[in-house]
Amino acid sequence: MNISLPSRWLTGLLLISAGIVSAQTSPADSVLTLARALDLAVQNYPSIKNKLTETQATQADLAARKASFLPVASFQAQALYGTSNNVRGATFPNEGSTNSVSSGVKANGPTTDAVWGSLSSLNVNWKAITFGRNKAELALSKSAIQRANADYNQELFIHRVRVADTYLMALIIDQTVKVQAANLARIDAFRTVMQANTRSGRRPGVDSVLADAEVAKARLLLIESRRIAQQQRVQLGEFMGLPGSTFRLDTNTFQVALPPDFQFSVEKLANHPVLSYFRRQIEFSQARVEAIRKSYLPAIALNGSFWARGSGISDNTTPEGNFIYNPSLGAGLPFRVANYFVGVSTFWRFSDVFRTRQETKAQVLRTQGDQYQYDQEVLRIKAEQQTADLQIQNAYEAAQQAPIQLGAARAAYEQAQARYTAGLSNVYEFTQAFTLLNRAEIDQFVTTNNVWRALLLKSAAEGDLTDFIKLTTK
Repeated sequence: MNISLPSRWLTGLLLISAGIVSAQTSPADSVLTLARALDLAVQNYPSIKNKLTETQATQADLAARKASFLPVASFQAQALYGTSNNVRGATFPNEGSTNSVSSGVKANGPTTDAVWGSLSSLNVNWKAITFGRNKAELALSKSAIQRANADYNQELFIHRVRVADTYLMALIIDQTVKVQAANLARIDAFRTVMQANTRSGRRPGVDSVLADAEVAKARLLLIESRRIAQQQRVQLGEFMGLPGSTFRLDTNTFQVALPPDFQFSVEKLANHPVLSYFRRQIEFSQARVEAIRKSYLPAIALNGSFWARGSGISDNTTPEGNFIYNPSLGAGLPFRVANYFVGVSTFWRFSDVFRTRQETKAQVLRTQGDQYQYDQEVLRIKAEQQTADLQIQNAYEAAQQAPIQLGAARAAYEQAQARYTAGLSNVYEFTQAFTLLNRAEIDQFVTTNNVWRALLLKSAAEGDLTDFIKLTTK
């Protein structure tokens, strides 16, 4: 996740922060630390909950897959009223579209007489040998669990980085509001003095007009700063899953002093949560290849069945050789005969090999695509690590120069004020000193905050926020 550092002046700061966020400035009773903000985000943010439910769903899928390997038992019962005519000859099920035929050919030929008949059966079938097909499907389900867990960890990590960056941005923009409020008060006091001088004739009227313009400009900067600060807090509240909440940020940790320079824990690149997800995606694709390859293999099943039948047609015949029909319900529903069998069967649709061969080829290509995505993420993360190192170095250097700039700006402001009061300079020189001091005051807080954000960028590039969080809780 890329985190850009803000510029030196308020305009640049507003442009950078505009796409990141803000919030209401009503203080709460307790300080919201960064660690607490991260905990709230993990507990409440919907996308994280969504990823967690997906991991639970894949575990349920695995349990369902295991259950599908158990013996299949089924029971059926039926009672039918109808004729029982039949002829000798062949029939074909034709994908189940043909009606069931009655058994046996009657000596007296077809008749419209109808009777009741019944049939109940209990069947058990177990695919005991699948030649690795069940094992491949089980491996695919387990791989799906690992991928879902990696996706959850990736979402968790990315969102924690997002919350931390938004928190730091909210801090600096809150501080900008304070600086602009102080700047407005300073310029307003200057205008009061200026108006008195112009009324007494010591200064030309244009100085008073320019002072009014400076006050208006300072007020506009304050209004814009407050707007962005409010937006930033709204965004932070959203990321924590608590929209509309009010809170006070931890200014002591991040604005009092620079964080100490320290060494990050060296983590293997493969342990990065983003790369872990892409690696699990590759493993899932490979497992799918194996499952497709074995999907056409036959299965050897153990079978058992018990069934019983009843019929309103008697087994006895008339002297003419005709069967005796009894259309009553009591004659047709009771079972008259029962049978059972146990045995072994197999079924193999070997022509599927042509289809599965192409499906395997397609999945192998998708696996290669997943590998290319992984390689691209490796390049991106390595570049982010290098960028983070450069930003840390530059941020510390800038933070060391900011106090020098602030001291010089204050001295220049005091000198400009003295020169203007003594009549040795004009109002333009004095307003320039105002602008320089305002910029230096903002830079003082921005450069300190930039160091923290650079360290956050480094932690994000390394794939572990542990060191950064420890640094904020010292």
